Amino acid sequence: MSEKQAYASIDSQVIFLFGGTLALATALNNTGAGKDIANFVISLLGSNPSPFALLATVFIISCVLTNFMSNTATVALLAPICLSIASSLEADPRAVLMATVIGSSCAYATPIGMPANTMVLSIGGYKFMDYVKAGLPLIIVSTIVSLILLPIFFPFFP
Repeated sequence: MSEKQAYASIDSQVIFLFGGTLALATALNNTGAGKDIANFVISLLGSNPSPFALLATVFIISCVLTNFMSNTATVALLAPICLSIASSLEADPRAVLMATVIGSSCAYATPIGMPANTMVLSIGGYKFMDYVKAGLPLIIVSTIVSLILLPIFFPFFP
């Protein structure tokens, strides 16, 4: 493959997708909107939320978002929000961040969330639903295993 062929094969939409979502994450952090979103999530769970419910909520939000934007951008977007959640509950931030990181790695159900998925979409002749069929069962298994192991390895209140 020549240099020109390699350059021509780069999908500019992928580059703009990553750049746009990373810029959005920076904007949420700098404007304080991340903290507002964190307070909203906590308020939805009640005045004294269960640590497990919060962990599950963060994990599921990460799983959903990562399938519609890059996993790197999802972590960049949610990390400041999750740090705000942990600090407002005086919890160990590692527990919430680890739920975010692992949840954001569950980008199996769409071709958007993971660069490898995006790159093989057109080359392999896959359709969007091919990713959904194969990815949803993987996400369900990952969620069950993660929600069992995360509280063990990363307790909310050590």
